[in-house]
Amino acid sequence: MTSPFPVKSIRNRSVNSYSTVINVRLSRNLPGTLLAQASLTKTVMIKNYLVLFGRNMLRYKTFSLVNVFGLTLGIACFSIIILFAEFEFSFDKFHHRSDNIYRIVKDFANNEGLKMPDATTPPALGAKLRTDVPEVESITRFLPNRGRRNLFQYVDKQFYELELMRVDSAFFSVFDFELVKGSKERPFNGVHSMVLTESIARKYFGDEDPIGKIIRTNIGSQTDFEVTGVLKDVPLNSHFSFQVLIPFQNFSNADTDWSRHIFYTYVRLKPGSDPVVFESKVKDIVRRQDPDNLDMYYIQPINDIHLTSRLKGELGQNGDLQYVQILLLIGIFVIVIAGINYVNLITAQSLKRAKEIGIRKVNGAFRGSLIFQFLLESVAVAIVSSLLAIIVVSLISPYLASTLGVDLSGMLFDSNSVRFILPASVFGIGILAGVYPAFYLSSFRPLRVFSGKLTSSGPGIRLRQGLVIFQFVISSGLIISFLVIRQQVEFIHNRDLGFEQQRIVTVPNVVGVANAEVIAEDLRKIANVESVACASGGIFGLGNSVNGIADKNGDNHIALNFLRADYDFIPTLGMKMIQGRNFDSAFPSDSSAIIINETAVRQLGLKEPVIGQMLRWDDESGTIREVHIVGVARDFHFTSFHDQIKPFGFILEADNGSTFFVRINVDAGVTGLAEVEKVWKKHNPDKPFDYVFQDEYTGKLHAAEERFQKLFTSFTILAIVVACLGLFGLVTALSDLKTKEIGIRKVLGASVTGIIGLLSKQFMSLVLIAFIIAAPLSVLIMRGWLDGFAYHVELQCHVLLTAGAMIFIIAMATVCFQALKAAIANPVDSLRNE
Repeated sequence: MTSPFPVKSIRNRSVNSYSTVINVRLSRNLPGTLLAQASLTKTVMIKNYLVLFGRNMLRYKTFSLVNVFGLTLGIACFSIIILFAEFEFSFDKFHHRSDNIYRIVKDFANNEGLKMPDATTPPALGAKLRTDVPEVESITRFLPNRGRRNLFQYVDKQFYELELMRVDSAFFSVFDFELVKGSKERPFNGVHSMVLTESIARKYFGDEDPIGKIIRTNIGSQTDFEVTGVLKDVPLNSHFSFQVLIPFQNFSNADTDWSRHIFYTYVRLKPGSDPVVFESKVKDIVRRQDPDNLDMYYIQPINDIHLTSRLKGELGQNGDLQYVQILLLIGIFVIVIAGINYVNLITAQSLKRAKEIGIRKVNGAFRGSLIFQFLLESVAVAIVSSLLAIIVVSLISPYLASTLGVDLSGMLFDSNSVRFILPASVFGIGILAGVYPAFYLSSFRPLRVFSGKLTSSGPGIRLRQGLVIFQFVISSGLIISFLVIRQQVEFIHNRDLGFEQQRIVTVPNVVGVANAEVIAEDLRKIANVESVACASGGIFGLGNSVNGIADKNGDNHIALNFLRADYDFIPTLGMKMIQGRNFDSAFPSDSSAIIINETAVRQLGLKEPVIGQMLRWDDESGTIREVHIVGVARDFHFTSFHDQIKPFGFILEADNGSTFFVRINVDAGVTGLAEVEKVWKKHNPDKPFDYVFQDEYTGKLHAAEERFQKLFTSFTILAIVVACLGLFGLVTALSDLKTKEIGIRKVLGASVTGIIGLLSKQFMSLVLIAFIIAAPLSVLIMRGWLDGFAYHVELQCHVLLTAGAMIFIIAMATVCFQALKAAIANPVDSLRNE
């Protein structure tokens, strides 16, 4: 009998199915009570979906664990990287109107077009800009301590202080370092006053008020300084740091001195000023002062210095914009891989949920409500994973501090990235990862589901295959890149720098010691000491100075890095002479001698014979004197491997060094150091013994590359783990789908090896395709990275072979682990219901 009612009218549609329609219709014109009932219905619907989500999580434990664990790792990795990137990009932005602050720098240049980028300027430039350029709001000059240690004493407390700067009165007009005691307008009370950071004030005075206290120093000879201010400690995200500030008014003629390039000049421009116009005025002033000056002056925004500047004389260990961008890209890759895992695993186990979907559709569920349910599940997984990721990040951040250079746990809940970027990313992952599974699963037709004709579709299989390929393109590329980066870092470590570094102990603080030569002689008498030398500073960074030098005709004027050294410096450091000789006390004329390296010979355009030629030396005092070449040293590395070896020279100064260089016997160890300290205490009982191993300076020189390698390696491993989790889940899903097929094959005599091959061959072919795609792309990218080094390894085929072997072994181990489990299962268990 035909029903008098249309079939659609008597379907028992669930309340949940109609929720969206009810809400729309009721919201138009029904009373508030009914609207409240509709809202309650929607709440109940969402609650039911979440309950169902929880049940499915418990029912499919393996897939749930893989999804949540993979997303947790991905979000944790992404969170660490964006926090680190936020820290790197935040440098110097704590200054008020930091986008108006610039550093004035220059490139030393000659008529051959050779350049040496340098961060220093003559002090007179700042004074001239202050009076002649209307765009200047305020300008400051300062002079760092250039690696020297000053001895401070208060009552019975005595320490060496390394981070001291001499600043002018406008320092606090340009920079916003926070004073907790004292006045920014008048930070100093005369020449012999100082401002300390809070940590230094506590070190000397404890809880006492430091204002007005007197600290005795070895600045000059013995000078008492009054504490007139206390600063908060310099933030970690400042490109330069200090702990003590003193005025530099005692420098004579600072406002008229155009010869000493040892000061740093920073300017705050007035709002609305054009930095390009200001830069052109800087160049004009320098050109008017010295029309023959070829040096190229320019300005750097203070916000860009940390990540983009790599000049001689940088005030701190700068970061690298390229490294931060690469790490951000890895973070995105990892979280994308985790999202791909979700898509693959949900669609792979679609047949398991087919009956649930079919029953709900028969009971009247709309496709829209099913889509909403699956999107809700996807977002819920992302939210759970993000909460777990935040816990993981907070737990491991303190352990990453030494590598990252900052403890991210302190930033975790104050970071804009965590407040805005991370929630948006998590929600985006949930939606994007859930869209395809939601539309795919909701498209199942009940008739096909219940008739048993539903199978994995061709488009679905191809999508999963494409996503697996994409995952392993990323993983293969990261492995290739990791191997190249490791090779380059090992190359840096193993390359001969051109001098001894492992056994050299540097003892600073020789300045002010009246009996330096006597100390050196006593050190030479120690059995475990092979050699002792003295020089004006260290080889690296601010330890050496820069002066102009030219051939005897005044042509080919170049910038020369140099040290003032004694007779034993070159032999003590094991430097090689390729022409001529070392300084020798048997030659009184060596007082006007110079030893230069091979690069200096080339850039000066000297013809053979080089030995004996006269050069014109621009002395620090601004006068020009002649020096004669007595030797040519083999080139040695004193800057980063990013830069070509620069010209370097040595001037003889036998009795006025500031640093001892002591070469200790390789087997002496702690005993040798103790003996050196004993000699120091004998001659300087009132001065602490301080030392630094030469290789520590070398380590700082290449610290950025080492840190990048550690971070890249860690995040690469995470990316591979997440990719393998997805592969493991897919193999598990395939094994479940082929349970009966595997059982039948085993009954018919199939071997365990054959079944493993059946399950693994399709995945391994995808990995092979991924590697073929990744190899040329990775080679192209890593060649670009290596081109950033003046000295680097060459890409070789064995790197690709090793990477290919690694990715295949990792993928095969992941596949075989689950495939073996399926292959050795008892076929009776899978066929008992047939």
